[in-house]
Order: sequence, then C-alpha cells, then structure tokens
Amino acid sequence: MSVALICPQCGTVATLHRAPVGACPNCQAAWPESLRLSAEATLARQKVGRPLLITVGMYVAPGFGALFLLFLFLIPFGGGAYTVNGDVVSGAEFLREGGLLVALTGTSLLAVGYAIWQERSWSRWAMVVFWLIQVAGAIGQGLSHGGIAEVAGPLASLLLPIVLAWWYLFEKPNVVEYYRALAKQEAAPGTARGFTSGDGA
Repeated sequence: MSVALICPQCGTVATLHRAPVGACPNCQAAWPESLRLSAEATLARQKVGRPLLITVGMYVAPGFGALFLLFLFLIPFGGGAYTVNGDVVSGAEFLREGGLLVALTGTSLLAVGYAIWQERSWSRWAMVVFWLIQVAGAIGQGLSHGGIAEVAGPLASLLLPIVLAWWYLFEKPNVVEYYRALAKQEAAPGTARGFTSGDGA
C-alpha cells in the first residue's frame, strides 16, 4: 500500500507508505494541505477492503430494485390477481394500496446499489432509509386495514433484521473502518475512488 506524490518544491517523486504524511523526504518541505489530506485518505482507503456483505449488496440490491420497479410498471398491462394484506385485489387497487411502497422500495434499493458501487459513505444511510420505508409501509398498511393490532405483527417481524443491519453497518469494526475511510476519502480534495476487493464479511 503506497501513494506517490510529486513534491511541489523540489519536483522529486516520493512514495509514501503510511500516514501521517508530513514532509517531502528529499527536501523536507511540508506537503501542501490538500496534497497531504488526499494522500492520507488514499492510504486509509487502501488499508480496508470493501466488506463481503457490502459487496454482495452492491449486486443484489439493484437487481431486486429493478425487479420491484419492473413489476410496478407491468401491473397496468397484465391481468391476474394481486393481494394486499391477504385480500385479493385488482391491479388498479393494488397500485392504490401498495404502489407507493413498492416504488419507494425499488428506488431505495437502486440507490443502495449505486452508492455502494460508487463507494459513497452515504450508502449505509441509504440502507437505513430502505428499512425505514419497510417500517413506514408496515405501519401504513396495518393502520389502513385494522388498526394497531394489524401493525404489531409486521413490525415484530422487521425488528430482528433491522437490529442486525444496524449492528453490521454501525458497530461491526471492519465495516465501521471501511465507512470511516470512505468519509475521509470524500473529504479530501482530488482523491480518486477505486474498487478494492472485500476482505471480510
């Protein structure tokens, strides 16, 4: 893991292997702040690979997102029956009852896939938004079809996945380190992004 910098004072190419990046090893001139931040961000990013489950999500999320939106697009053109809370409804009624939820779910999954692919630090917040949409959908559907009693079951089924997702994204050490490196890279001026293979779940 290294980064090469050209010293603006003496013109020497310096290969740096670890942060902090202080001064040019040839002339001892301090690196300009923007160059130093960029080099340190690149070194930090090189140390951590994209976690395995995040990499899997990069492929799975947009696939499912596209399927959700395709399904939504095809409803007006197809026959068949659809269900909402166990009740068989027409395509038009399904769109009225659940179309927004399906559209938001598909869109959020596409956003998750894009953000992971582009190595954006907000990708984990996009995942949080996906889960919030599921919670809002469960509450909305439950309240519209029977009140609080209908909300409890769907919310209970979402609780464990949400807790696990939160722990993975915000507590698991290698994932936290990965997102910290992405944030540092985004904050540094002129830092290039690149794909790094995963090094753990």
